[in-house]
Amino acid sequence: MNKSIFITGTDTDIGKTFVCVGLCLYLENLGLKVGYFKPFQSGAYIENSKKLAPDIEEIKKYSNNIETKYSYLLDGEISPYLASKLNCVEIDIEKVKNDLDEIKKNNDYTIIEGAGGLYCPAYKDNLFIDVIDKLNQELIVVTKPDLGRINHTLMTLECAKNRGIKVKGVIINSMPLIKNEAQKHFIEELSAFSDVEILGIVPRMDKFSKGDIVDAFEFYKNFID
Repeated sequence: MNKSIFITGTDTDIGKTFVCVGLCLYLENLGLKVGYFKPFQSGAYIENSKKLAPDIEEIKKYSNNIETKYSYLLDGEISPYLASKLNCVEIDIEKVKNDLDEIKKNNDYTIIEGAGGLYCPAYKDNLFIDVIDKLNQELIVVTKPDLGRINHTLMTLECAKNRGIKVKGVIINSMPLIKNEAQKHFIEELSAFSDVEILGIVPRMDKFSKGDIVDAFEFYKNFID
């Protein structure tokens, strides 16, 4: 199959990594070989004298069978652009492309995670929207059903459209059981101003098991191609 999809968010702390974990675990549960690729991982930390990539460690919490890879591991909980600048690291997009090709050839489905949103600085003179374009990837946008997120979501979709980047759809993350007015009508309001498909709704989960995560992402069975 060798399929890949790029996961972005409307903002930071929107739940991109959780969505990536969910998609990886669901696809793995189907019997597919799954890869997870983080081109630029900032926020590296030390544990037991080993430098670790936080988002990759989230994947490893739940499965050792999912292949994980990053191109650059950088210190500082900041944008990859600023982290690479402060760490005096020169980023080469050709390395990123080669790394993606390598992990894709080993797997049926590869989940690629960005950082922040489309306009998060990635490396010199390039935002993440440029990275997605250069990697020629289809996009999933992760949002939350909170007040103000309609604006963020529509702007993200419009930016992708203007660059000719294909959007597979939107995943609404962290939908609470008890909803306020904005959350009750979020889907209706978003759909009134965009025809982009809503792939699924992930419930807010404060405590969860691997099985709970797999069940929450069952909606993706309709979108595997």
